[in-house]
Amino acid sequence: MKKISKFMVFFLSVLFILSACQTSEPEIVPEYKIETGDVNFDGLSVTWGFSMSRYMDGVDNIFGFIPGTNFADNALERQKSIESAYNCKIIVDNNSNSTVIADNLSASLMSGSHLYDLVTCDTSVLSNFSRARGYLVGLSSLLDVQNTEKWGTPNMLEPMIWKDDVYGVVPFAWPNLLYSTTYSVFAVNETLVSRLGHSDPREYVDNREWTWDKLEETLELYTYQDAGRTVYGMHCHDADFAVNMLYSNGVSYSTYENGKVVCGAYTEKGRVALERAQEIYNVTCKDFIYPDAGTNKGSYMINGDVVMAVMDNVDIIGTTDSLMYQMDNIGILPFPQGPDAVSGEFSSGYSQMAYTTCIPVNTADVEASAMILDMMFEPFEGLETKDDIANYMADEIFFDKRDAEIFINTVRNANYGFFWEDGRVAVQAAVREGNPISSILESYESQYDQLVSEYLVNHYAGRYAVYGE
Repeated sequence: MKKISKFMVFFLSVLFILSACQTSEPEIVPEYKIETGDVNFDGLSVTWGFSMSRYMDGVDNIFGFIPGTNFADNALERQKSIESAYNCKIIVDNNSNSTVIADNLSASLMSGSHLYDLVTCDTSVLSNFSRARGYLVGLSSLLDVQNTEKWGTPNMLEPMIWKDDVYGVVPFAWPNLLYSTTYSVFAVNETLVSRLGHSDPREYVDNREWTWDKLEETLELYTYQDAGRTVYGMHCHDADFAVNMLYSNGVSYSTYENGKVVCGAYTEKGRVALERAQEIYNVTCKDFIYPDAGTNKGSYMINGDVVMAVMDNVDIIGTTDSLMYQMDNIGILPFPQGPDAVSGEFSSGYSQMAYTTCIPVNTADVEASAMILDMMFEPFEGLETKDDIANYMADEIFFDKRDAEIFINTVRNANYGFFWEDGRVAVQAAVREGNPISSILESYESQYDQLVSEYLVNHYAGRYAVYGE
């Protein structure tokens, strides 16, 4: 098995410790040198509130990495180098619950007392801080946020862009932290596909045949009887299916043209996508889709209940409980394209972006916090480019480089779906209600108008202020 289990990580860690006890040779760790000029923080202590809830294996992590791994060692060495070069101390306050970190941050901001200098959480708890004026520090004047290879693209930072600045960034250059709660990637049990006598479905992507029509054909081919039980072609949460159909037809969540914000569901391409979503999910492929629309997708794959599943990225590689650590021969496919999409360009949606980092306004030293954040999230040696990262992920996580490339691109091209703001009600209604799409869209139009005025107008103002037109 290419991937290792949590037990194996523990076993190797113990073996490493025992080996270390039997030798006098010093531990070899990657060297990271920092040139700082005359910068000296005079013993400043910087407290970093760090929490990702289910995105890590518990509070005993090293900047989101599993202890004992090469990346954890790299991160620790970098921390030590920064502390030495800047004459400072970085105190990482890990908590397994992002809500606790957010509540602590809120209490400190309301009281005016200092607690955190840096905070890393997911955007489901951080976005409200970015929208409350005076809570977080604007980052566009402190970091090179135009460097999207390091800090993420504007669409990846969408929940943290507000009115005139961007208030959070993601460590886009750090492999293994390169994921979000997207719900657009197919995990495919390649062993079952081969057993059924079918070709590798990655070839559909290579040949630009991975379309809605091909999806319908594939779901039927992949559904079969096994010792009296039905193995289904696909599992996909009903709302996630409708959202992905929207984005896969070349539709963004919203666009800003001629001073007006338009939600993608209310465009002609959007209407076409939602009508087809309703047809595929409820009619033509109903018998080929696992009937439970719940979210326990990993267990359906592991148990062999389905051949494919549309999964959150975190459930594929997020922790040692994730799919890539539990199964052999898993392939990755993007969501298939509709007729109005640009061939070969795949998009996705997300509900929250993991490992988003911000600076509270009551930090002890704004510039010091920004410099430490900038240095900490520099690319690791040998992983400076997108191709470097894809090669690493192909060797260490996935079973094929194409899987890594698809994974990276779907995150890069992800649309924030305003899940926490009830921003996908009309889209999910497309597969949950039997009414015509035009009627559904009309019934939710006032709610979307409110979403535009409360959130999207302010987001686009910030996006244009920071990134321009």
